[in-house]
Parts: sequence; structure tokens; C-alpha cells
Amino acid sequence: MSSSLLIVEDDSDEARRLDQALTRMGYRCTIAHDGDAALALLRAERFDAVLLDLVLPGLDGMGVLAALAAAGDETPVVVQVTPAGLDAAGGAIRAGARDFVVKPAGALRLEVALGNAVALAQAAAASRPAPQRAPSPVAQDNVIAFPSAAVQTRQERDEEEMIGSAFARLDASGHARRLDQIEAEAIRFACHLYGGRMAEVARRLGIGRSTLYRKLAELGETEVETNHQMEPSAAQFVAAE
Repeated sequence: MSSSLLIVEDDSDEARRLDQALTRMGYRCTIAHDGDAALALLRAERFDAVLLDLVLPGLDGMGVLAALAAAGDETPVVVQVTPAGLDAAGGAIRAGARDFVVKPAGALRLEVALGNAVALAQAAAASRPAPQRAPSPVAQDNVIAFPSAAVQTRQERDEEEMIGSAFARLDASGHARRLDQIEAEAIRFACHLYGGRMAEVARRLGIGRSTLYRKLAELGETEVETNHQMEPSAAQFVAAE
């Protein structure tokens, strides 16, 4: 089934260009010309991703991101910025956007950014545990003990397959991204995926916990809280930042 995409763009010609290009890629596109219309559509129906121009009449792109965060809406968002407005991209990522493209973005860059945003959101959704009537036993290393090894193995395999394609390998200009940027995304996403359980995050990333805490400090992710098993856990992490 094709993915549904909400294009938020006030320029009619650019909206039409994006609609045609992304429809050819297999997306089912809906267009909104301002922030308020976009929020109304997001409340009315579910989209797999949003391509959001930051400069809009009325409620701008940053306002849309703030409204989505306040509503707990986790629809993955890729923002569009102009070459002169690249500084705004960082603020948008911190506000919850998964990635950004520079206008007018080419077909390859759009395909990579949107494909990765959708894959990352699907991986995060698949990792959420199903509701249980009773709490699961907790092992000494603070990792939830699954009912059987077969279930755990299947979940781990599914997560690894989805995570492997979740991170963008190209930057906005189409060149290979720096390793430190990809590493930072992997660390933040792992913290999000495993609920901030540092022992599990470190084990999955193949590093020691002291190394993990050092890297988090370098990334500015220093706020931690203690859960009921006395395991330090991340207070907040932004996926695909």
C-alpha cells in the first residue's frame, strides 16, 4: 500500500510540482496551503508523513510543529527551507521534525528524506510494547523479560531490519553525511527506541555505559531521571534529529 503524504506549501506552483513528483514516487498526496489547514487535515485523518514549508501565511511551519508536539501527534515531518533560511532547519529539528530539504528539493533528496522519516516512524511504532494486564518480570540488568525466546528473537529481527534503513545517508546537497552526524542520530534513536534504558541502549549500540554517557554529554543530552528500577533513563530524546 502506498504511503499517504500531506504537502503543506503556500506557493501553488511549487505545491503542484511537489504533488506531481511525489505521486510518481508512489505517494498519495494531499495539499494544504497554510498551517491552520494542515492541522485541520491532521486532526481529521492519518498521514504517514508531512512535507512542511516553514514559511507560511498565518500559522507558520514552526507553529505547526509546536501544535503537533502539544497534541502528541507523532506523524513524521520533513521541513522545507530556503538556502537563505538554513539556520531555521536546526530549530525545526529540535522542535520535532525528522529531517529537512532545501527548496527547490530534487526528486532524489525528497525520496531519501521522506523514505527515512516514514521508516523511522514505523520502527518506533513497532517497538512500542503491547498493553499487558500484569507487569512483566524485570531482569537484574533492567531489561524486560519477554514470555519466550522465540518472541524476543522475532522482535529483535524486525527492529534491526527497520532500523537498518532508518537513517539518511545523504545530506541536503546529496553528498554522504559525516559519521558523527549519523552516530548522533543512532544514539538518540536508540535512547528513544529502548525507552531511555541505558544498559539496553549501550548493549544494542555495542559500547560501554560510560562511553554512552560521555557521548550523550557531548551531544547536550545530559538530563536523566531515575526509573523505579533505579536505572538512569533519558528524560527526553528526539528521534532523527
